[in-house]
Amino acid sequence: MKAIAGVLVTSSSHRATRWAVVAVAMCSLAGLLALGCRTGNGSESGKANAWVKSWRAANPTWRGVHLMAHNDEQITQLIDALPKLVDAGMNVLIVEVDYDFEFQSHPEVRGNSYITKAAAQRLTEAAHAKGVRLIPQINCLGHQSWSKNTLPLLTRHPEFDETPGQYPDNKDIYCRSWCPLNPEVNLVVFALIDELADGFAADAVHVGMDEVFLIGSEYCPRCRGKDRAKLLAKCVNDLHRHIVKTKGLEMLMWGDRLLDSKALGYSEWEASRNGTQDAVDLIPKDIIICDWHYLKQDEYLSIPFLLKKGFRVWPSGWQPLEGAQALSKYAWQQKDPRMLGYLCTTWGKVRIPQAPEWPPLLEVLKEWK
Repeated sequence: MKAIAGVLVTSSSHRATRWAVVAVAMCSLAGLLALGCRTGNGSESGKANAWVKSWRAANPTWRGVHLMAHNDEQITQLIDALPKLVDAGMNVLIVEVDYDFEFQSHPEVRGNSYITKAAAQRLTEAAHAKGVRLIPQINCLGHQSWSKNTLPLLTRHPEFDETPGQYPDNKDIYCRSWCPLNPEVNLVVFALIDELADGFAADAVHVGMDEVFLIGSEYCPRCRGKDRAKLLAKCVNDLHRHIVKTKGLEMLMWGDRLLDSKALGYSEWEASRNGTQDAVDLIPKDIIICDWHYLKQDEYLSIPFLLKKGFRVWPSGWQPLEGAQALSKYAWQQKDPRMLGYLCTTWGKVRIPQAPEWPPLLEVLKEWK
């Protein structure tokens, strides 16, 4: 459930906050290259594997689709939908998995229904055969609950909670967060990220990080009274150090907490009003910022703002159709090599089998072919 411009909306998905995945085992070098698996160790961050090098050469513009999948049945649906999604223009698929994966390092945080490593491998093989780059997502820092449901990380590890013992049944809050200063949380989260990247043979990971409202809480003995921008930046930098510097992957994140709501004219959902915006100057510029906005506007000032800061920017729309088209048009006008393309998000508004025909996806992606 989310409020935008005074409208309260819901979605059937537990993760729907907008209106509303080691599975390549003992394969040969040739098999690794065919699947686009990472070769060598993660310290070689500047060396993309052969598949990704080929993909980049053939795809100067990123035409993405973000979908949520939480079990093998939905993975099968994604595989079945791939041909139509590719026909619609998609060349990047972001699969939001969160905790619904067959984790081995920390099986206690698996969802009740989850994606098996074998299913993740099937999706990767199918995506790469269609020339589609596949990027898994796990929500980091924020979005650790939805409605009355606290997600597995904080359920199994309540010591990681930014607001320990507070807000029974998550009443009076939007979503829980983990504590960015807890010395143990990264040990768990990094292991999960590694399993997802390996399971999906991915060269990049999306870490979420949107709509973080609980940060620097008075209820957190570590974070209380500390600068919220520095707290956010610490979490981003910790993730970047592991994902990019250690593992040699690309890192993507939503950009709303890096934006000043008042300065850029956005709502508190798509930009910050709680002091995190200064983190924009405290994090590495090789992070890809997915700049999401939904409503129709004449201009989206965050796009040139983030470009000028030195980030690669991937404008990300949803619905209504006219809003997605307006964001796409404004993004298209930005003549900057760091403007990657356009990302369509769905947030449970449309089911996977119907996604290729959904107007905000179908009509907008064609503009980027």
